Amino acid sequence: MTRNIFVFSGGGSRGAAQIGMLRALLGAGFVPDVVVGASVGAINACSLAYDPTPERVERIADRWMSMRARDITGSRAAVPGNLVRLRPYLFSSERLQDLVASWIPAQRLEDLPVTAIVATTNLDTGRAHHHTQGALADLLAASAAIPAVFPPVVLDGADGPAPHVDAGISENLPLSAAAAIAEPGDRVFVLDVTKPPAARSLRSPLDVLIGSLAVSIHHRSAAVLAPGVQVVSCVLDRTFYCGTMLDFTHTGTLFRLGEAAALDALLDADVSA
Repeated sequence: MTRNIFVFSGGGSRGAAQIGMLRALLGAGFVPDVVVGASVGAINACSLAYDPTPERVERIADRWMSMRARDITGSRAAVPGNLVRLRPYLFSSERLQDLVASWIPAQRLEDLPVTAIVATTNLDTGRAHHHTQGALADLLAASAAIPAVFPPVVLDGADGPAPHVDAGISENLPLSAAAAIAEPGDRVFVLDVTKPPAARSLRSPLDVLIGSLAVSIHHRSAAVLAPGVQVVSCVLDRTFYCGTMLDFTHTGTLFRLGEAAALDALLDADVSA
């Protein structure tokens, strides 16, 4: 039986485009059997996995439209104190975990009605880790934990507890998780909103860190899927500049660009539900 596997990349505020892509995909009759997500894509993926319907997509869209940076970071007034106390982050992850809890009414990843896989980076090994169970708020906070911006999250694993950070450090588009489970006849829908590296003013250590991460993410090799697996690549226009990773002033435009990208991808791939 053909399965639909949806793979969501990371990309910060560009993740809004994935909502437009979902409007097109679900509107065309494609419903996910498995979702795989990295960073902000993991939040979108798990939000959809709770109820993979067009109505749910619109509820997620409403959440995106009201999103502001402070909803994720909290007050910037806490930053100097975190620096003085030599904490390994600028912002606490409490706001992000609260946001996850308000978006997704499930406690654990394995409780979601649709099979969901959340990608993180194991900071001890530097390798991608693909989770199929665990506390949802912790997993999603880890998957989106940009180093130095948010704290690492300690997660249990086969080799014991380890700190985990943003999935984009090891694999911003977690195709390797899809490659591990996809079989001939399956369809993999790629929802890629990867933020391309851009010239930036290097005025602080944080500017250098984020710029270096962006270059690293952009130049990683993608996993190769087995023969017989159809790939439908929905890719957000790389030339569209939407500010920083926490700039949510372009959400409506990103919805439209994402939907157009997915409709073009479906046309090019000539697939039907």
